[in-house]
Amino acid sequence: MQYLGPLVGDCVEMRPLSGDALAVWADGDREAVERLTGAVFPDPLVAPPLMDDALPFMRDRLLENPDEIGLWSWLCVRRATGQAVGSAGFAGPPDQDGFLVLGYAIYPSFAGAGYASQAASLLREWGLSRPGITGVRITAPVDHPASLRVAAKAGFVAVGRAHDAEAGEVVVLEAR
Repeated sequence: MQYLGPLVGDCVEMRPLSGDALAVWADGDREAVERLTGAVFPDPLVAPPLMDDALPFMRDRLLENPDEIGLWSWLCVRRATGQAVGSAGFAGPPDQDGFLVLGYAIYPSFAGAGYASQAASLLREWGLSRPGITGVRITAPVDHPASLRVAAKAGFVAVGRAHDAEAGEVVVLEAR
């Protein structure tokens, strides 16, 4: 597996999560996840909103395909304190058009501080720098203005709307 270092912004550092780190996080092993990530997690040790269902899938995928690190979950760490403030990442390898799909989730106690925008911006830059990547795409529910603001602040532009089986009507935003 190649080494994939952190992405560093003004207030956050994005650390790629390995299958091993996702496994101990999903198992609730605080000591192990903090050792593997170098971050301090909130108590109780849970995934950020909307990420808990995805943890086992990403864990299994990365344990089977460790070279896909970076194409799944990244831990969003507050630089000033070393606290895990959330997670962001891609939904796996690019689609047939060369697009990565980006998502983000911040713990409620850290929401509104700009961490999600900076995380999305850092991952947008990282994704667009990869060979063969045409663009990065975000889908956000039309009735979730905070997600839409995050995407806009991170340099994404609305290109249309679509229907998502779980979220309903979503705004499709892209960066190229």
